Amino acid sequence: MKDTTQCPMCARRFADRTDLRVHLMCDHRKSSITEELLATVETRDDRSMRERQPIPVGDS
Repeated sequence: MKDTTQCPMCARRFADRTDLRVHLMCDHRKSSITEELLATVETRDDRSMRERQPIPVGDS
């Protein structure tokens, strides 16, 4: 039996990454996925966030 991956937004499970990707694109709004991702990032350890280098914006 293949390992399965659960959708991070709901309880559905998928044996294939492609199926999960299609499910996320078709069944969940982009704004919901964005909100979930940002909530996850905000709960990370503050230390790890401070260690990251800022990404320059507008520099070529």
